[in-house]
Amino acid sequence: MTVVYGLLMNSDFKATIKRRHLIFRHWQGDADLWQSYWLIGVFGGWAFWTIILNLVDFKILPDLAAVIILIGYSIYAAVGIWRSAFNVKCIGWAYITRAIIVASAIFFIFELIQII
Repeated sequence: MTVVYGLLMNSDFKATIKRRHLIFRHWQGDADLWQSYWLIGVFGGWAFWTIILNLVDFKILPDLAAVIILIGYSIYAAVGIWRSAFNVKCIGWAYITRAIIVASAIFFIFELIQII
C-alpha cells in the first residue's frame, strides 16, 4: 500500500501515465482527446472496420462474429473518447465530442436495427 500511495503522490505520476500504451490510456480516459478521437476513433476505426469487413467478404470470418467484433470495437472507441473528452484545453471541444458520440451511437443502433 505504501508503494502505491507513494506512486500516487509522486510528481512524475503524469509522466508514468503517458508511458502506458495508448490502448490502455484511451480506455481509462487518460489519453489526450485528439489521440482518442482521431487515432482510435477515426483512423483506427476505419482501419479496423475495413479489415473485418474484408475478412467477411473473403468468407474468412462469419457474419455474426464480425458483428460482435465490430460492436465491441465501437463500444471501446466510444467509451474511451467519452472518458477522454475533457482532456483538452478548450472545454467546448469536450461537449462537441460528447454530442458526436451520442449522435454516432444513435446512428449505429439505427443501422444495426436495419441489418437485423
